[in-house]
Amino acid sequence: MKLSANPIQACIDTLVSPTTAFTTIKEKKGWSWLPFILVISATFLMLLYFFQSVDFKWMIEQMADGMAAKGQSDDEIKAFQDNMSHNIMQWSSIIAATVGITVINLFVALYYYLATKISAKNDFKFTDWYGFTWWVALPTVVSALLSALVVFFADNGHVSLQDIQPTSLNSLFFNIAPSSHWFNFLESINLFNFWTIAVATIGLKVWLKVDTKKALFISAAPFIVIYGCWALYLAFIA
Repeated sequence: MKLSANPIQACIDTLVSPTTAFTTIKEKKGWSWLPFILVISATFLMLLYFFQSVDFKWMIEQMADGMAAKGQSDDEIKAFQDNMSHNIMQWSSIIAATVGITVINLFVALYYYLATKISAKNDFKFTDWYGFTWWVALPTVVSALLSALVVFFADNGHVSLQDIQPTSLNSLFFNIAPSSHWFNFLESINLFNFWTIAVATIGLKVWLKVDTKKALFISAAPFIVIYGCWALYLAFIA
């Protein structure tokens, strides 16, 4: 089988030919620094571009309207408007996103390490699986580019944080208002989640030499458990 020639080619192959990429990465685990840089940089730059482009006053007004629709008091809304500055929201969002994905990948790597020790005999270390998570996260870079395009074509900076998720289930199919209990749930699930699961499935299949069903079960299980529990919770409080 043809292998990826270098880290840049491996990143491209992860998106268009994952079997080739993960066959190479299995022997070139030190290359994972590049997807780490790409994912973190894409997240950072997309959010920075968003906050530099958005009409901040308009966005705060939209968020205040959403709070009012959820039944929050006038005092709470006024306190939010008075205390939320452009810099605070910009840097808190950027730090939360970049640190968040780093920490989430630590937990995902721990999951892969433990789950694969039980289900498929292998000698991969925790650090190998942490590197693996960054390759799997590469669809995030494409998602960030798509979000940047949404911001670029927005009219007069009138673009919300929800607008930069054009492939979410809510944007594509449901169009539920922010006041709904299901809004955040449907906004957080997007087509790139399924692309990530597909890439992880192929990567696990190549690394562990297991069949597709087993690899899919391992890769999709956390997503199913987390969103399944969230959906059950919302169903009971709705």
